[in-house]
Amino acid sequence: MKILCSGNPNDQTVASGIKNLYPTAEFASRNTGYDLRFWDHGSETFFRRHINDYTVFINSSFLCKWCQHQLLEVTFEEWSNNGIKGHIVNIGSSAQWNGINSIYEDYGIQKQALQERSLQLNNKNGIKTTHVVLSGINDGKPGHEEWLDPVEIAQTIKWILEKSGPTIPLIALI
Repeated sequence: MKILCSGNPNDQTVASGIKNLYPTAEFASRNTGYDLRFWDHGSETFFRRHINDYTVFINSSFLCKWCQHQLLEVTFEEWSNNGIKGHIVNIGSSAQWNGINSIYEDYGIQKQALQERSLQLNNKNGIKTTHVVLSGINDGKPGHEEWLDPVEIAQTIKWILEKSGPTIPLIALI
């Protein structure tokens, strides 16, 4: 199992929790040469070329303007075209249900769409998809102290990768 996780593992993010549990995991962020927003053609081409080196993609970066959805689509397309039987873990948010205000007005809608698309793609072309809904990450900011620790989130993802069945669509609420 070779893991690529979007996000900066040096910040208190899902990526930092993954780094703690999977020291050999690799990370896609601007710090590692990826521009996951795909605002220029070269950045999408770069991602498409590299995603085929992995069998697990943890789609966890906080990205606006439907970028997380695009990462799901591109990963699924590339793996399908290249016969890769992998597992995509999409990180959602409880904002998709409770309407938490965000500076990004359609954030909750984006997370809802990510969940729906993840479930639609599950087990197509031998690719497993999972959608994990978080209630908040303790990213070290004031007021977030009681939220989920990044390592706890990573432990849930590890359990999913080790235990989830090959045909059961999974939504994990943590």
